[in-house]
Amino acid sequence: MSSSNFSEAILAFTDEIDENISNVDVFAKKIIAVAEKSADSLRLGRLSCSLESPANFFEPQGFVREGDFYTYPDGYENDGIIKEYSAGDGGKIKVIIMPRKGDKWNDDEKKLIRILAKSIFILCGRARMLGLMNKSFFTDSMTGAANTTSVTRYGKMLFEQKKLADYAGVFINIKNFKYVNQLFGSKQGDILLRKFAQTMTEFTADDGMFSRLGGDNFFLIIKKDRIDDLRSFSCSLSFMLGEENAQRNVDVRIRMGICLAESEDTVSDLLNKSSIALNAAKSCGMKDEADFTPEMLEMAMHRRKISTLFPKALENSEFVVYYQPKINLSDNELCGCEALSRWIRDGKVVPPMEYIPVLEHEGSICRLDLYVFEKVCEDINRWLSMGLAPVRVSVNFSKLHLQNNDLSRQVMEIIQKYNIDPKYIEIELTEMTGAEDFTALNAFVQKMKSVGIATSIDDFGTGYSSLNLLKDLDVDVIKLDKSFFTNIGDQDGGVSTDRTVVKNIVRMVNELEMETVSEGVETHTQAEFLREISCNTAQGFLFDRPLPRDEYEKRLSDSEHYKNMG
Repeated sequence: MSSSNFSEAILAFTDEIDENISNVDVFAKKIIAVAEKSADSLRLGRLSCSLESPANFFEPQGFVREGDFYTYPDGYENDGIIKEYSAGDGGKIKVIIMPRKGDKWNDDEKKLIRILAKSIFILCGRARMLGLMNKSFFTDSMTGAANTTSVTRYGKMLFEQKKLADYAGVFINIKNFKYVNQLFGSKQGDILLRKFAQTMTEFTADDGMFSRLGGDNFFLIIKKDRIDDLRSFSCSLSFMLGEENAQRNVDVRIRMGICLAESEDTVSDLLNKSSIALNAAKSCGMKDEADFTPEMLEMAMHRRKISTLFPKALENSEFVVYYQPKINLSDNELCGCEALSRWIRDGKVVPPMEYIPVLEHEGSICRLDLYVFEKVCEDINRWLSMGLAPVRVSVNFSKLHLQNNDLSRQVMEIIQKYNIDPKYIEIELTEMTGAEDFTALNAFVQKMKSVGIATSIDDFGTGYSSLNLLKDLDVDVIKLDKSFFTNIGDQDGGVSTDRTVVKNIVRMVNELEMETVSEGVETHTQAEFLREISCNTAQGFLFDRPLPRDEYEKRLSDSEHYKNMG
């Protein structure tokens, strides 16, 4: 073969392997095909290439590929080219090209073979970089797990192959992950996420795909018959965290929302439904796992509707304030009331349980609380101008307000706007279900006390550590949850253990010089029992339901209304 023909063959070889290469595996397939096609024109006996790369973020174990792309059936001579090149990432690429058995390349041909070897090195290195770049598009940059794009693409492939119905979508959230950051720091928190992601990726193996969505939220597509394995596996996750000389074993518990795919479900359906199931598990509070049901979807749509309607409803003053009276049990006089929101939409009252939990979940409850508080201050101002003597009004504030460092100032600005004496206001906070907000709560209580505003703890006895609240929190009022009175009725006088618990709580509160309000009082037996144990105040249907403002004003003007009740 003339040197010009050999040169043209080398150029054609290079041109062909330079087309549509996206990673090393594609490069290998391409070079095999081109080598077989060009073998005769180049008198090719052997073509092989090896690639070694050190460990990196995407490949913790490093990367090694070796391939004999072409070998002539009758063998090859060893009088060819062996070249080893250094790659940009610290790795090595080795190219071996030998002539056929019984053949030899002249010096000019060897020069061209060296050019081919270098071209193979350059194109292999580029394929390597393109592969890593492509991998980065589909890999979570923090944990190395698949990302949302990757799992979506994987689910779409299964759907197109009509295999997705064999799988389940699992939305996963690490329980109490914020405590890991608080205890060990965010750097160790990131390490935990990486270890968790690596472990779950290895567990999933060839039966699906594990991905990170962001934060401590993950999504898993896994075969349905491995769900029980997943449950067992996830119960025993434990990782070492901390600096070298102070490491601790940390048990990891997860919440899961599970959706078993149906024939028409897409990967987006699985992601949405499993997310809804996870939210259901969180809302329950007692469960770490929930299987998706159609009812959950209806509830999610309802929540979305509430979220969408709320801003406009607030702007249009669809929320009104009702007042439920509180009665002094020693003389049956009106001594206070609780302000409660009611949503009047299209002439109908939307029950609070249909919108309060939704607004609480998404944080909009804070806007409603401040709206109600301002309406209360406006009404107190109205009553004073009418010559009515107001009693103290308690206004509910979600514990989400404790994340707002500006809350105290906002409260005082509203009070001053309506020229209200702080003695008419009581701010009511629901007892916490965890200890994390105690510092913020205590600071807020002290600030309110310094300006003469009373504070109370609602639903006392249902939260994290009721006795610690009594001991450490300087509130003015403790509201006993109505669940304490369920078994204290008119028929049998009540279960003795319930009576003992309530009696001793009231005694402690009185000795700490706080007020006690018992809510949910519905029977004369309950009212009489509360008088016997020196409970200060009662609130409930025995005395009055929540009243619209106009009706409540009649109670303010009629001091004798409750004298013959309870």
